Amino acid sequence: MKDIDYDALKKRGFLRQKQEGYFVLRTRMANGNYHKEHLEKIAEIAKKYARGFVHATTRQGLEMPFIKYEDIDRVECELKAAGILTGTSGPRLRTTTTCPGNNWCKAGLVDTFRLSDRIEKELGICCPMDLPHKFKTAISGCPNSCTRVENSDIGIHGSVDIASADKKIGYKLYIGGCGGRTPRLGLKLEKVFSEDEALKIIERVIFFYKQNAKPRQRLGVLIEETGKDGFLKSII
Repeated sequence: MKDIDYDALKKRGFLRQKQEGYFVLRTRMANGNYHKEHLEKIAEIAKKYARGFVHATTRQGLEMPFIKYEDIDRVECELKAAGILTGTSGPRLRTTTTCPGNNWCKAGLVDTFRLSDRIEKELGICCPMDLPHKFKTAISGCPNSCTRVENSDIGIHGSVDIASADKKIGYKLYIGGCGGRTPRLGLKLEKVFSEDEALKIIERVIFFYKQNAKPRQRLGVLIEETGKDGFLKSII
């Protein structure tokens, strides 16, 4: 086990487990949506390789512990054949956490699934992009912020622009929040942005972070170091 590249395995979705010789398989799907066929395959893999156990993660993924090192390649092939994506850990962009938005929640103001898909497909910002440290994005369909957008590196929620004549619906953004041992609330941008404006800001924030952050430095600390005014000038 001494010659194993654990960081490379992390990027592929296999995390070193507490028990020697075993790995936790972390899966993800866009917007946390698993279809029936995905769940059937995950159940099959869990029974065959993971002692029949599946755990739902806080980032809307499903993970399976007790994968043996020698089974990793076989498990990975089965996942790919079924169209199931893998999550990640380490200094990388994590899976976007997304509530249902207006797809079926009566409180939802915006289509959270569409925004998440545009971030991945149009901007190319998706798990497991390499970054200076872990980076989390959360999207909520309304100000209830069920996905805890205030405590994410980038947090977005749907909002009514009460300053506009037609009370248009747009997006509020929080930048630089985090949870963990030293939780931090994100910097709240005061304007209600259109979807295209929000996408431009998200792209600029990721670029700014990738270009300026030190290894293992979270975005909120970088903003504090840069200064709020200097940071806002860079992204807006």
